[in-house]
Amino acid sequence: MWVRDPAKQGRDQRPQNADTKVPPVHPAPQQCSACGHVDKQNRPGQHTFARTSCGFAEHADVNAARNIASRGVAGWAVSHAANDAA
Repeated sequence: MWVRDPAKQGRDQRPQNADTKVPPVHPAPQQCSACGHVDKQNRPGQHTFARTSCGFAEHADVNAARNIASRGVAGWAVSHAANDAA
């Protein structure tokens, strides 16, 4: 029996309401963790991340992890700032 991956299931669902907005998500593997620029050309190979304009180069998985971590820290700071204001 085939079981659907729950992580992919959420991405495949479309908003039920036409007025519902889905925010765009920039792919972490293509974003430079040093300057923030997103470009498919930043990934010349499976394991390589190289940003030609700013000169930053790193293992692709490490670069993506830095991007994901920075998004988590930013989200945490926003949620805690809202709690502090209350």
